[in-house]
Amino acid sequence: MRSVVFSRHGPATEVLSPTERPRPRPGAGEVLVRLRARPVNPSDELFVQGRYGRPAVLPAVPGFEGVGTVEETTDGGPAPGSRVAVSAQGTWQEFVAVPVADVVPVPDGLSDAVACQLTVNPLTALLLVRQLALRPGDWLLLTAARSSLSRMVLHLARRDGVRCACVVRSGGAALPGAAAVVDTSTDDLVGRVREVTGGEGVHAVLDAVGGEVGSAAVRCLRDGGRAVVIGLFDGGPVAVAPQSLVFADISVRGFWLPLQLARESEEVRAELVGQAVDLLGTPGFAAPVAATYDLSDAATALDHVRRPGRRGKVILTG
Repeated sequence: MRSVVFSRHGPATEVLSPTERPRPRPGAGEVLVRLRARPVNPSDELFVQGRYGRPAVLPAVPGFEGVGTVEETTDGGPAPGSRVAVSAQGTWQEFVAVPVADVVPVPDGLSDAVACQLTVNPLTALLLVRQLALRPGDWLLLTAARSSLSRMVLHLARRDGVRCACVVRSGGAALPGAAAVVDTSTDDLVGRVREVTGGEGVHAVLDAVGGEVGSAAVRCLRDGGRAVVIGLFDGGPVAVAPQSLVFADISVRGFWLPLQLARESEEVRAELVGQAVDLLGTPGFAAPVAATYDLSDAATALDHVRRPGRRGKVILTG
């Protein structure tokens, strides 16, 4: 079967290579899925670079989610021919053997390009909104606001009456539902956020960038505010003034989906998946598709993800 493999960590264009590998065989309690589409997520590049929270056993295959059809089954699970989304390591290949618990039946109304995004970003967005528990009228600041995840959070926040200050690094298309858009190429982030919030600052921050932008986002918090670091597009440290922690009572923590899901009960995880399926069928929730690439062009697909001004999700097919 066709696979995308890296045998050392480094830039994707240097270390990724299309390779033929043996087709896996499903073990007890597993299904074999023939994959058709996979999203390219920030975590995939971190995994290739050796910066992800889950270490790679080299040689390794990137990818943590996708959609396809069941080819073989062992003890129960969806029947062959069933269309499913999968949560598994190594989805940048034609087949994966996955535990039955890690596959989700996909409704006919969801396209492959949408269904392949089921098991990461929607669950992250739902858990973040649930944990923040913001009230109608509260302010939430989102960095990397045009990312697929931020757009999903924005959709949920708008539904709940939460006002969002959306931080982008260049002008362009508007963000429907945003109460304010801050362009870091022209605006002073802290000053602009203080202005739109009447000098009070925001109740919460979701930062996917880190570095200078993430540090400035934390300074936008009002007393008692909370910041959650959800990504590291910049990779630099998020600086927090000790007096803000002590006297302003702000808090800063991280969020990693595998760790958060492991803390939830099986019932809660099933509930989240059900909500994610429903939301992906809602217009405007799933990210539009910016481009599709064949598995053999995985390095080019990652380059496209880094392209300034990209709008939408990059999908690997085949």
